[in-house]
Amino acid sequence: MQLKLTAADKTDVGKQREQNEDCAYKRIESLDGGDRGLFIVADGMGGYQAGEVASKLAVDTISRAMDSFFKPLTDKTITFPKAAVEAQEVKANKTVKLPETPVAQSVEDQFTAAIQLANKAILRYGEQKSSARGLGSTVTAALIHDSQAYVANVGDSRTYLLRNGQLTPITKDHSLVARLVEAKQIEPEDIYTHPQRNLIYRSLGAGHKTIEVDIFHQTLKPGDTLLLCSDGLWEMVRSEDLLKELSEKTSPQKICDTLIDLANANGGEDNITAVVVHISAL
Repeated sequence: MQLKLTAADKTDVGKQREQNEDCAYKRIESLDGGDRGLFIVADGMGGYQAGEVASKLAVDTISRAMDSFFKPLTDKTITFPKAAVEAQEVKANKTVKLPETPVAQSVEDQFTAAIQLANKAILRYGEQKSSARGLGSTVTAALIHDSQAYVANVGDSRTYLLRNGQLTPITKDHSLVARLVEAKQIEPEDIYTHPQRNLIYRSLGAGHKTIEVDIFHQTLKPGDTLLLCSDGLWEMVRSEDLLKELSEKTSPQKICDTLIDLANANGGEDNITAVVVHISAL
């Protein structure tokens, strides 16, 4: 089934931070097989300017490395970025033939490689700038192609799916409190108030020479909505309110605006970013 994508994004510094270290990205291209899309939310960390640089490096590197995804795939020819990457730009791509590899696996491999390139770019920046050493970023990203969503995650930014009145997180947080919930040492509600709720064990940069990228697969249907957001949104706006606002029959931009306003009204303790994607039939 061919799908039409409509999306919007918004980011805000919040009420208690001096600078915005979040970064959002959206791209939709209409091709013969329907719309393809790439959506990213990155939440930087590392202090003055460094976190802002890390999240932008993540978004810029991933989006450039995935540029070939927006060109028609023929004869299962997939474009992979070279292993080497400059701090602020992905070098020329190398095309390789994968005649026996399913397209879905090839897309997943390319997506994973792009995020690993972002990790290297952030590490390299930290090595070059002593004042930014240790900078890092979370990332959650959704790549949509032929009714399939490939959702990547590193850290505690999240991607949710709204379908038939139910809101479900697709991603899993790489955080201490998520592990404590899984081990039944704390209740799910405790993650909002736990003193160590901001500790994450997986991120881009932050000294991690290699990273593991979670990739989730989701078949999309007309009427679905995706929400990508930083923890500054989901910590301030609980699931029931996310569900209520995402269910409104209005534009993605209006939903983003309302979600940011709600997070600020509830304290705005961190930078706040949302990307909302509506899926419909062509």
